[in-house]
Amino acid sequence: MRIIRQIPDWLIYFLLLAIIIGNVMAKSRPENLPMAPPQLGPALPNARPTDPAVLVEIDAPHSGVGTAFAVDTEGTWMTARHVVDSCSSVALRLGRGKLVRMDRIIVSKDSDTAVLKSRWKRTPLARDFSSRRTIGERGFLMGFPQGKPGEVAGKLIGRHRMLIRGRYRTTEPILAWAEIARSRGLDGSIGGLSGGPVFDKDGEIIGLVAAESPRRGRVYTVAPASLAKALKPLSTQPKSDPISVENYGRRADSYRRSRRIAQVVCLVE
Repeated sequence: MRIIRQIPDWLIYFLLLAIIIGNVMAKSRPENLPMAPPQLGPALPNARPTDPAVLVEIDAPHSGVGTAFAVDTEGTWMTARHVVDSCSSVALRLGRGKLVRMDRIIVSKDSDTAVLKSRWKRTPLARDFSSRRTIGERGFLMGFPQGKPGEVAGKLIGRHRMLIRGRYRTTEPILAWAEIARSRGLDGSIGGLSGGPVFDKDGEIIGLVAAESPRRGRVYTVAPASLAKALKPLSTQPKSDPISVENYGRRADSYRRSRRIAQVVCLVE
């Protein structure tokens, strides 16, 4: 005959308490908490000849894709110079095989920027080229990496100098960002994001994607002063909404759906 031993009440209470504590701790694991706010440092210093140099080699002209964004209500767009320089024709891809050809391409002689003129008019994006940037602040880069919709979040780490060599030569100040996040499924190079806008936490454009260093997890963007030099001031500042690591993907999708950020196509014959 088997003897049944009664479990003490204190042991039952102890097990119940352990289960409750375990559930509470599981719900408060660090990976379920929102990302901590950035640790901001000093203001970004002015450009200096001693800033670290980044050498970028520009290959011979070839067909390719990049990213462009609307900058006024008159059909003006902006992208990176290296995306459209030496192209036989340039167009915006609007989906389902529809292309809008650009009527005029104006490339900068001293920065990696180019202005595109077209009859395709969209609402421009808000921008801020005058505020002092801060080391550690976050930036949100949106466009078409690898030719597909995608985005990257970065942390500002300093100012560099970009030396472009190859089919043309320029030297310009740029901002350097360390990657902290990217859209799901985006691995490897972010080529195709070149020319895409960089937003600050207030949802205003502060730069343009120029180059990357995949091995170091770095992205380099055109300095705000260079963009200000290439563009006319906006007569009316469009409305902007805050952007964060939690919502930058949704915001990027919204801008792409409204065609305020579009894929730019370079054809070389």
